[in-house]
Amino acid sequence: MGFWTLWEQNKILYSPHTSSPFALGEMDFNEDKIMPPSRAYLKLWEFFTVYSPKTEATGVAIDVGSCPGGWTWVLQTMGFDKVISVDKAPIEKRIFDLGNIEFRQESAFGLNPDEFPEIEWFCSDIICYPERLLNLVKRFLESGKVNNFVCTIKYQSQTDWENTLKFLEIPGSQIVHLHHNKHEVTWFFKGVKK
Repeated sequence: MGFWTLWEQNKILYSPHTSSPFALGEMDFNEDKIMPPSRAYLKLWEFFTVYSPKTEATGVAIDVGSCPGGWTWVLQTMGFDKVISVDKAPIEKRIFDLGNIEFRQESAFGLNPDEFPEIEWFCSDIICYPERLLNLVKRFLESGKVNNFVCTIKYQSQTDWENTLKFLEIPGSQIVHLHHNKHEVTWFFKGVKK
């Protein structure tokens, strides 16, 4: 059922249909307060649950801007063959120790796509200006080595509409505001090649 409200004592207003499979459109996960090193993991869980629920966790996933390791944790628990975690600061040891994680302690912006195997999912919750993220995404997209992308576009004080719209110029792109996003949106692109 969709949304309903008691308008008057004997009158209910309702919508029999809804565009969201979740009550009031809100994701209500049973939050894991022990293992993930931050609450940022909820954004990636929400994305895969709502926008890519049939994702087969095979191949290589990369998490750029990964510290402290929340998105790396999600990708590792999904069962990808290998998760490459990249950040100038190390991820938490307990996350790395889960296995199937290769950590590279370097800047995501200096990465060369040619140094990586084919990547099934390129994931980023990196803190940076949208234009800088767009340039990184385009470099990996143009390499032809990445099949799918999911990235958080973060804003400083003002919303950067100009660069946000440039993400949408990439054919097949979508931007959504997830329940767990704050002053940011999530951009994704699925299916470069199959």
